[in-house]
Amino acid sequence: MTRGRFSWRRFAVVLVPSLLALVMLAVGMADGSVPASFAVSGRQMKVSADELSGQGFGLAPANVRSLNGRPHPVMMLTMRSARIRGLCQSAGVDTPLGRYVVKLQARAPERPTLVDNLQISATNIDADVNFRGLAVNQDASALRSVSGAGGRPGDYGLGAQWFTIRDVKADAWLVTGGSFRMDGLRAAIGRGVPECF
Repeated sequence: MTRGRFSWRRFAVVLVPSLLALVMLAVGMADGSVPASFAVSGRQMKVSADELSGQGFGLAPANVRSLNGRPHPVMMLTMRSARIRGLCQSAGVDTPLGRYVVKLQARAPERPTLVDNLQISATNIDADVNFRGLAVNQDASALRSVSGAGGRPGDYGLGAQWFTIRDVKADAWLVTGGSFRMDGLRAAIGRGVPECF
């Protein structure tokens, strides 16, 4: 019986570029020079936070696409400005050694992350919400005046002038931010690294 051989060279070719990209992204996000942005890959990621609060909230249906052109229907959450406590993002990565988890999270959960023009393309959200200045079934295109990003004319929209959202757990395809300021960022990859939830 022939046993399979493990190639460290092949492992390095797959894993090292991913780790370098992760480190560069982490450093850029920590000093605010790189927006929090994750390309739509073939799989979703998990995003969680203890609390999001700020001004200008919008929700509307949208689509994102994978690199192969496959569309994914999502709920597009937009926030003009947000303070985030306990931010965490994780995703599974396939390697020659098996499935690993890449995880980015706030090193000090009590210190807020500041984000402008935050957008989350989510398929599932679990949270406790508190809205002020709420409008339900508003035309999605009108959300630009509230959150800074609107949907298609005629689509369903939900908007709020002020928001506080606690215990957030979301399955998402994409997260972007116009500006992103986190004073401390912890990045990790490993088989034993737990996902955000």
